[in-house]
Amino acid sequence: MPSYSLDGVPLDHPAGCWRLKKGTERRPLPGARAVKVSVSGRHGDIPVVGLDLEATTFGLAFKVTGATPAGTDGGYEQMERNLEALSALLGVRHRLMKLRYQAGTIVRVADVTITANTMPEINTGAATARVTAVVEVPGVLWRDETASTWAGAPNQIAQAVTTLAGSTGPIVDALLRFTGPAVQPSIGDVATGGWVLRSGGLLAGERLLIDCGRMQAAIVTADTWDLSAGTDVTGQIDAIGPGSQYRWLHLTPAVAVGDPFSRAVLVSTAATSTDASSKVEIRAKRAYL
Repeated sequence: MPSYSLDGVPLDHPAGCWRLKKGTERRPLPGARAVKVSVSGRHGDIPVVGLDLEATTFGLAFKVTGATPAGTDGGYEQMERNLEALSALLGVRHRLMKLRYQAGTIVRVADVTITANTMPEINTGAATARVTAVVEVPGVLWRDETASTWAGAPNQIAQAVTTLAGSTGPIVDALLRFTGPAVQPSIGDVATGGWVLRSGGLLAGERLLIDCGRMQAAIVTADTWDLSAGTDVTGQIDAIGPGSQYRWLHLTPAVAVGDPFSRAVLVSTAATSTDASSKVEIRAKRAYL
């Protein structure tokens, strides 16, 4: 059975203090942010591709009981205490919370905020209450719990990033790392045609770190993924392709022809003056619609 937890707390309480009602919504699919462009003398609208996604919202419906955390019946008073505890869990407003969805071996997580709660419907005789929380996923996409690292060749066309296979949404916050020697290292997303590159060179032992989500870059000499450990070179990074004026590389899965179960992220890399020690790496979490 699928289940949710919020900040590590099961939303189907182990002792039955509260539980999600049957029929609670699965995480919804996001819609595209509509853009319409029409011109005189042309029927319909001009097609626009690469639309950004809208934030998603869905409801979590709870039944709160009079069970104590030890699993005994505490009656109406305990139901009130359980309702207060659940309200405290859902009432965090100063930060995003981590919502975890699990169905068998499938695990997806998202940073969420609770935007509203319904007025509790109280059944005094049965010592139960019903309440629904409205959950918003501002970042739209659900992610793997942990990041994985892939290593590839520094100068090759259409390499499959095997650790990101199976994604259904774009990965917008990947960490990229080039290991020198390399001159003018660059990496591109095959599906969208976007690229990031640096015109300078890397000496043997130097590493260029690029944080696509934060649009920052640095050169480090240690074996690290920490940009703060190196010299900032953000101003030396160029981005080209769709949307590159306000974002860096979005790694986007492509569906194989006729097989929606085959979803691969393909990247092309280029650099000169490389040798056997040169390489490119990607550290990222898969993303899901």
